[in-house]
Amino acid sequence: MSEKPDPKLGQRRKKRPVLIVVEKWPDGTMGMKFGSALMSALGQHRDEATLLQLGPQRILRIETDVSEAEFRLALKPRDVSYHGRIHFSELLTEEPSPAY
Repeated sequence: MSEKPDPKLGQRRKKRPVLIVVEKWPDGTMGMKFGSALMSALGQHRDEATLLQLGPQRILRIETDVSEAEFRLALKPRDVSYHGRIHFSELLTEEPSPAY
C-alpha cells in the first residue's frame, strides 16, 4: 500500500537568516504601521526579529522561509508609505561537513 502525499499539507520550507536594512524608517504612527506590515510580509511575529541597529538605518535580523520576491509582493499591496529603500539580504550559512 503506497501513501500519497496530502496536497493540502504544504511542503515546509527551511527557514534561513536574512538581514533587512531600511534606509529611512518612517516616523510616528506610520512607523508602527510599517513595522507591522514588514513583519507580516516576512511571516514573523514582532518578538521573532532581532534589532541590530536603530538609526539612522534600521537593521533587523530575522529567520524566515519567505523569499525576497515573496516579501516584496506581500509588502506592495499594504497601505504603508516609507521614505527610503529596503534591502533584503540572505546570510550565508555553512552546512556541517560529513566526518570521514
